[in-house]
Amino acid sequence: MSEPPFLYLDDAGYRGEPLRSAYALGACYNLYHEYPVDLPLDPETAGRRFRPQRDRAEGWLRRDWSVEDRADLVAAMGWLGRDGHRRDHRSLVRRYCALPGRAWQEREAMLAEHAGAGNDSARAALWRMWAVERDLLGCRTACFLAFDAARAAQLARNGYVLGFLSLDEVRAYLFDLAREVSASFGSWQDYGRDFVVGRAFWAGAHEAEPWDPLMRRLDTEIDSPWRRIPFGFPEDETSRGVTSADTRDGPCWTLETAPAAAAS
Repeated sequence: MSEPPFLYLDDAGYRGEPLRSAYALGACYNLYHEYPVDLPLDPETAGRRFRPQRDRAEGWLRRDWSVEDRADLVAAMGWLGRDGHRRDHRSLVRRYCALPGRAWQEREAMLAEHAGAGNDSARAALWRMWAVERDLLGCRTACFLAFDAARAAQLARNGYVLGFLSLDEVRAYLFDLAREVSASFGSWQDYGRDFVVGRAFWAGAHEAEPWDPLMRRLDTEIDSPWRRIPFGFPEDETSRGVTSADTRDGPCWTLETAPAAAAS
């Protein structure tokens, strides 16, 4: 990855402090993809200076998320709000922690055999077993929320860039996301550490990842949003105007409204 110009904040992209805080949630991914942290220009008036962002957003959504239109985007954002990878990761950690010794050895041997034959999925699964065994990155007690939250913030950002979402919709979605993050972590550093373990667990590897130096930049550089914006989501004075589609397992960020029967 090339060394990008550092993230910058431009108040034209978001007017209120809550939205500033919400966009900072995507800083990890925005820095990795060499995006500015926020929406520095209004898509309707930006002209040539905005078009490269639009092209990159379209390519990223299509390549990494198979998103072609608004419906695809809303489905992906809803999945991150309801489940994401955090539910499977937490379930896997619990299952491995409870796995009897003989069953552990048998699964480890089976995965090692397939990994040795060049099976990348088996290699990743074997890394996760070892990570749980050694509690690498603190994975046994990880929340696994930040990886989903950072990607959700970037999906919302790129959806706005492409005109799939209005700014009010982005704000509503990010408000819910940011409130859950604020209730789950005590600082940007805690959030960053959880992001790294979630990303590593998803990838099934950590050593070759670029995230550690990126986290150091977010923690130390003077223009970092994690230094300029205090952690903790300020309460918004207005209603967000949408209802969670699934509240069975805590807060859920979604653009979809609940069915009437479920809402009553």
